Amino acid sequence: MRISLLVFSILLMTVSCMKQRSAPQAEPPITQRSERPVTPIVTDTMLYYSRGACYGMCPIFEFTVMKDGRAVYIGKNHVDRIGRFQAVIKHSDIAPVLQKANEIGYFELNAVYDNEGVQDLPNIITGIAHNGKLHLVRNRYKGPTALRMLYLELDSLIANQTWNPATATKQD
Repeated sequence: MRISLLVFSILLMTVSCMKQRSAPQAEPPITQRSERPVTPIVTDTMLYYSRGACYGMCPIFEFTVMKDGRAVYIGKNHVDRIGRFQAVIKHSDIAPVLQKANEIGYFELNAVYDNEGVQDLPNIITGIAHNGKLHLVRNRYKGPTALRMLYLELDSLIANQTWNPATATKQD
C-alpha cells in the first residue's frame, strides 16, 4: 500500500509539473504612462534624484537641491555616505545636469517606465524644475537609455560636492 501511494504521489507531481511548464507565460505589459506627474513646486526644489532598493547591493539614497543651491543628501544603504548630509551647490555645477536634461528631451519623457511583473529592479526617480513645475520621471523598467546619461551627470554632481553632516529633521 505504501509503495503504491508513493508511486501515485510521484506520478501526480510529475504530471502537475509538466502542466506548469507547458502553460505559456505572457510577460506583463510595460507601463509607459504619458500623464505627467508635474506638480506645482510646494518647496523651492530645483533637482530631485533618488535610487531605491533591490534584492542585491543597489545604492539607496535621496538627493535634493533647492533653487538657492542648498542641497541635502540622505544615504540609506550601499553608498559611501550613510546618513543625512548638506552642501551648497553652485549654479555652475548644476548647469551640466540641466544641459543634459535638455539634450535628452527630459521634459517630454513619460512619467513612468515600469513593468510590475518584473521583480528585483531598483526604482530611480528624477525630478527637475521647469517652468515653475517639478517634472518627475520614475524609471524602473526599460526607460530610455538616454536617462542613463542624466544619471551619470547627477552622480557626478553628488560626488564632486563637499558634504557636511546635517542634523535630522521630522521630514526624514
